[in-house]
Amino acid sequence: MSVDVSYENGTLIVTRQFNAPRTAVFDAWIKTSKVELWWGCGYATEVKSTIEPKVGGKYHHLMTLPETGEYPHHGLITEYDPPVLLAYELVDAYHDEKMLVRVEFTEEEGKTTVRLTQRNLLDAYSEFVMSGWASALDGLAYFLETGGLPRERSLKH
Repeated sequence: MSVDVSYENGTLIVTRQFNAPRTAVFDAWIKTSKVELWWGCGYATEVKSTIEPKVGGKYHHLMTLPETGEYPHHGLITEYDPPVLLAYELVDAYHDEKMLVRVEFTEEEGKTTVRLTQRNLLDAYSEFVMSGWASALDGLAYFLETGGLPRERSLKH
């Protein structure tokens, strides 16, 4: 299934449908053991995560990229309404301002649509982030279908 991506004035919107119930898709976003299997861009060789799934809870994703090394993302969960909504502040090494990420999950006939909105994204950074989310959501689709690592990442181990 295709990913619909748009970017304008610092706001990125990514939408994708998954062949899985909403509870399964939501759990894949908040359960560390699952996040580590799909999250990250296509270049990631490994992802380590810690997540406290509650408002005010901390999260940390550490993506390992070849030739770049470790790339951290961290922040606080600002909204948490399972299995409908997850929102968090995002801080990374290349951006001074907090970015805001809001992920909405809707289900219809056993399929789940994820709509991710990321605000305060730098224009110079937008292409990388768009590509990263598209790749990550491909990994999520693969994980939901098979329960395993995306093919590309499993080949790197």
